[in-house]
Amino acid sequence: MLASPLVLVGADKGGVGKTTVTRLLIDFLQMSNRAVRAYDTQAPTGALKRFYPDIAQIIDIRDVRHQARLVESLTGHTAVTIVDLKAGQLMRTLRFMEDVGLLDAAEHGEARVMVLHLIGASVASLSELEEVGPYKNKCEYRVVKNCVNASNFFRENAGFSERYLGESDASREIIVPRLDPLAYEAVELTGLPFSSFVFDEPARAAETRPRSFVLRGYVRTWLERSWTNFEAAGLRSYVASPSEQI
Repeated sequence: MLASPLVLVGADKGGVGKTTVTRLLIDFLQMSNRAVRAYDTQAPTGALKRFYPDIAQIIDIRDVRHQARLVESLTGHTAVTIVDLKAGQLMRTLRFMEDVGLLDAAEHGEARVMVLHLIGASVASLSELEEVGPYKNKCEYRVVKNCVNASNFFRENAGFSERYLGESDASREIIVPRLDPLAYEAVELTGLPFSSFVFDEPARAAETRPRSFVLRGYVRTWLERSWTNFEAAGLRSYVASPSEQI
């Protein structure tokens, strides 16, 4: 069995907040004392690496050499491996994992693969759910409703779960609540993980004014609510280390 659980965070539609959710997940696992390593597929620059320079590596997921580097590294350790997929690479990545047998291994319990599929505020993005259909039963699959920048979308699409997921899949959803835009911007300017901002750690970038207690409070509450939804979706138990599974 491949020891390292693999979590893909992606969508083929752009602008749905994939890196934000990846950062949330990294903080969630690190605050749970779980070892994490991350791959940033925004080659050659890397948005994720800006916030996690010590654990994030940049790869081009379209390159077979980098695909091999990712998959074969899952045998070497038990840290959770998180991949932040850039726009347009979700289906391509699932297809290559199908072709090399990784999804079959996951289906037979020989590997752990989880997909966090972000759905955007446009109804057009929902067509991705049909494309992912052939793959989602071979892995642990969650739909992520990211409300950080689109808080009205899911109220306007009340029948989303039943219409696109089916009644049996409605429990496999994660909602990321809205975060006040000023609070979000304040974190971005520091170049820090969300949790480091809350703990008032020194910024990696120059801050022009003292950090706001109120904005830190908004981020803390948002983290707590988001992580509660991660827990409810079973993320912690799914990526638990072998010693925690005993």
